[in-house]
Amino acid sequence: MDEYRQLPRELDPARVAPDAADARRREVWADELGDLLASGRLEQGAAERAVARLVQVAVADADHAVRESALHAVGEGCARHEIPYEVLVPLAVNVDAFAPQLLEYVLFSLSATHDRRALPPIEPFLAHPDPGVREEARLAVAELHASGSGSPPP
Repeated sequence: MDEYRQLPRELDPARVAPDAADARRREVWADELGDLLASGRLEQGAAERAVARLVQVAVADADHAVRESALHAVGEGCARHEIPYEVLVPLAVNVDAFAPQLLEYVLFSLSATHDRRALPPIEPFLAHPDPGVREEARLAVAELHASGSGSPPP
């Protein structure tokens, strides 16, 4: 069995508490987990668990760098694995709480699910004042419409 099919012990999402005192440690953990997700070496279930934990950190952590690292890692996971929309629902529910530079990660990740339930939280950002956010929203909406799969809009 490939040693990377399961999460290495030191990257196991259960081993890093969202309220751990050392923000730099949480940031490095998210970066390393993102690298592992990007490698495509994790089995689907391990990737989903890792992304779910990263989503929790991205939504709850007070440190901007930790949130950015977690969101980058979520994007890596979504690019290499078929992460279900349900795993990313906390991002969709909290989409308005993210700064513009973090929104681009969120919009990409939601669109990577190819689930049309992601359209309602993404579409308002087509009129966002930040041009990078507007462009990512445009790309996300186009991706969701092009995929033609996933659940229909509510």
